[in-house]
Amino acid sequence: MASLSSGGIIKPIDHTTVHRICSGQVVLTLAVAVKELVENSLDSGASTVEVRLKEYGSDSIEVSDDGSGISPSNFENLCLKHYTSKIEEFEDLLSVQTFGFRGEALSSLCALSTLGVTTCEKGNTIGWKLEYDSHGKLVKQVQYSRQPGTTVSLVNLFSTLPVRHKEFLKNLRREFVKMTNLLTAYCLISKNTRITCTNSTGGRTSTILSTRGGANLKDNFILVFGLKSWQNMLEIKAVRPSEEIVAEFNLNANVLQNELHDWPFQFEGFVSSCAHGQGRSCADRQYYFMNGRPCDPSKIQKLVNEVYHLYNRNQYPSVVLNITTQSSELDINVTPDKRQLMVVNEKILLAMVKASLNDLYSEVPCTFTLQNTSLFNRSLSPSLESAGSSSHRLRSSLAAFAASGWKPSSPSCSPGEKRKCSSPTLKQKRLDEFTSHSISPLLKKTKVDFPIPEDKTESCPAVEGTLIFTNFKQLTKGNTKEIMEPNEVNDESILELEKNEDIQIIETTSAEVKVIETLEELECVLEDVLTPSADPKVFSRAKITVPFDLNSLIEKKRSLLDLPNKTTDKRFLARIGPDDAAFAEAELSRQISQSDFEKMEVIGQFNLGFIIAKLNSDLFIIDQHAADEKYNFEILQRATRLQPQKLVCPKPLNLTAANESLLQDNLDIFQSNGFEFVINRDEDSTKRVLLCAVPMSGNWLLGPSDIDELLFMLQDSPLIQDEDRSKVSHASMARFRPSRVRAMFASRACRKAVMVGDSLTSIQMTKLLHQLSELQHPWNCPHGRPTMRHLINIDAVL
Repeated sequence: MASLSSGGIIKPIDHTTVHRICSGQVVLTLAVAVKELVENSLDSGASTVEVRLKEYGSDSIEVSDDGSGISPSNFENLCLKHYTSKIEEFEDLLSVQTFGFRGEALSSLCALSTLGVTTCEKGNTIGWKLEYDSHGKLVKQVQYSRQPGTTVSLVNLFSTLPVRHKEFLKNLRREFVKMTNLLTAYCLISKNTRITCTNSTGGRTSTILSTRGGANLKDNFILVFGLKSWQNMLEIKAVRPSEEIVAEFNLNANVLQNELHDWPFQFEGFVSSCAHGQGRSCADRQYYFMNGRPCDPSKIQKLVNEVYHLYNRNQYPSVVLNITTQSSELDINVTPDKRQLMVVNEKILLAMVKASLNDLYSEVPCTFTLQNTSLFNRSLSPSLESAGSSSHRLRSSLAAFAASGWKPSSPSCSPGEKRKCSSPTLKQKRLDEFTSHSISPLLKKTKVDFPIPEDKTESCPAVEGTLIFTNFKQLTKGNTKEIMEPNEVNDESILELEKNEDIQIIETTSAEVKVIETLEELECVLEDVLTPSADPKVFSRAKITVPFDLNSLIEKKRSLLDLPNKTTDKRFLARIGPDDAAFAEAELSRQISQSDFEKMEVIGQFNLGFIIAKLNSDLFIIDQHAADEKYNFEILQRATRLQPQKLVCPKPLNLTAANESLLQDNLDIFQSNGFEFVINRDEDSTKRVLLCAVPMSGNWLLGPSDIDELLFMLQDSPLIQDEDRSKVSHASMARFRPSRVRAMFASRACRKAVMVGDSLTSIQMTKLLHQLSELQHPWNCPHGRPTMRHLINIDAVL
């Protein structure tokens, strides 16, 4: 055991310890282990690469190829640390063309598993079987009969690292899915190379991935994902960035040469169309390469998705893009797995990618289906209206009415407060077909509510009632100011004004509001209103400011109650508002447990929409509708099994071999969501699963896109290895729901929930609080509306 004292002697770490530490940093996952072996096979010039796994890689991994094989002179140095034939000095990194170059992979795999090699060099008739120890030293060498090529086998991966081995077995399915996804990238980029991956479990071998070695990127895409997926793809071509894009990335306007072949980057690849339904529900099919090397360029990935969402906000694109540039402009020695790269002139690359996508998607036609097109057909040109028509006279009256400065006597308000400020007596319904042609009273009657002045009703005998309008004009300074009494003017005639301002108000009556049903009646009324009143009464209103100080009030309250001035620790600091929503939610999660909801005391109901509850000295406001909606939603998520609708003919799904295997391993998850399949294990891979039933509920009909979304969920968060797959638990059913199913449940939960405006008894309010104690995350309804917020601490006030 090393000394823990601060004065310990500094000395070198033991070579064996260094080897084990560094090896664990090079090979982190199952995907990296398989990647390193496949890259060695591709570097050897193989035309066929076979990956064979047992029990998803937990028992053994074997990668076999028909490449050039290994020369007997390299047997001793094959698995030694930093022994390689790819480079000799650091400067060689600028021109390296192979996948591997550091000489770390086989040495690290020796330290993490039991490694064996069988190989036969091309031109030889006898092969060799080699065994290495954990340090990469050759311990056994015997002759072995085999075809030219190399086979590397790994047994009990990560067995020398107990913690990592335990986590590897726990997340075995997830690791396996990531491995197949990574292997798919090599299937796409490797030309004229056949790659096959199989897995043996329970005595049964299934093909996970298989390609026949296409001659180009297009052929490989069709072989991996199918011809149907290819029909939605568009070719990406390098395009000169526009002035706006150049300015966005702070580039020089002449950053690119005139000739395309002189540009620093060239593109080869495809992206899915932005037309609705042509993309994918998740970003699970995006592959990027730099000079044929699979990589994860995070900035390019983000940019591609952002541009795609400008044209299609609801989906993600399928992307296969190989970017070629000079080797000297690329640093591939950044991370141990070589997935992160550094590029010279990265801004130019981003600008070119954005310009290429914008140019590509601008050519995609967009069509929309219009409804009520008869309205356009019935529209008449204003020039065709006769001067004496009713619509022409109405236009003239309304123009004069607007120019005169008259406004309805309701308090002024901002657009956001319009609904709150509107008065019931001033409500008016929209005039249908108001602009370009007249409306026959027989076709449509438009109702507009206006109170009409009494002294003007005689000039228009066809209309009876009252109209209230206010003319905002400043009176002369010599007018006498009077303070209005509350009972002198009704509420609808009062307007807020600054001090020393005057207002002229037409005296009104409380006569019944008359409904105007024809344009002629409305025209007559407007003409009468535009005539000023003979002798309007003048009122004035002053604003009185009353000083108020909350702190003074609290101190006065304390002095009256003779309470000590004490401070209370604040548990809740978030304010109620959209800007503090995330902070408030995190605060509630820390301070409130599920059992606290049962301890809350109902104080009462506020505004027929909120429950005021008390927990110790804290007051909380609970949205009764959002709280009940969240509970209903969780119940539907956990317990609902969607009923399937049988299809007349089973439908092929065109799944990849990896997704096909994943679907077969999780059939209960799909069946709980209403999908049913016919599985023919004798068929070739990618053709074994047929869709025979889809879930349908009311107007909701699910399909293959929802299956893809479920598969992506299972890839990202698969069921744990020890979970019983014979029966899907309620938690698993809630976890694995397509977004459209969640939207359906959210809609049903909303309609079933207690509504705002419902009066609740104390028992009903207590029941709503107890329901929240059954939820893991009760802070938001499925539509994002908060369920609860902290109001105030009573002790802090007193």
